[in-house]
Amino acid sequence: MPNWQIPFFCLYFCNINNKKNKLLWMKRGKEIKLEIDENYKVKIGTVDNKNPKSIYINLSAWGELKSEDEELNYNKIISLLRKNIKHNINKTISKEDFHKDKYIVDLDMRSSGISKSKRSFMSCEVTLFQKNNIPVNQYYIIKTVTNIANNIIKDCLDSQNHFKFYKTKN
Repeated sequence: MPNWQIPFFCLYFCNINNKKNKLLWMKRGKEIKLEIDENYKVKIGTVDNKNPKSIYINLSAWGELKSEDEELNYNKIISLLRKNIKHNINKTISKEDFHKDKYIVDLDMRSSGISKSKRSFMSCEVTLFQKNNIPVNQYYIIKTVTNIANNIIKDCLDSQNHFKFYKTKN
């Protein structure tokens, strides 16, 4: 290597190994698995636990049709399920901790290929935006978000008439 390239080489590797750059690559998110219901996988978390402006609830399960009806529009059923989840969150969200009108519900369940003989994967992610930026591993936040997740499972997912949800595919 010629002498004139050595300073550039040192400058490049010294900047990459600088502690300031290492802080940018450190993992800041936090995720906690909860055992709320035997038929659902439930996780809560945040992408930045040092300054948690938002908290997500991730519910996943495999849905099996209770009774097959070829005339049913499954897109409409899934859309109504999403609407019920939003209505339930509006009813149960704590106004002191979260912005009531600022949340995201992402319900993902494919309507094509739904049949009684096989289970379809359902994933629901609810993102709540905090007012107080409390870390997700604090007992108070875990208790509050667990209550919201319980209400979604009990009042929306288990009470609807079309699907029975299970933790595994088989």
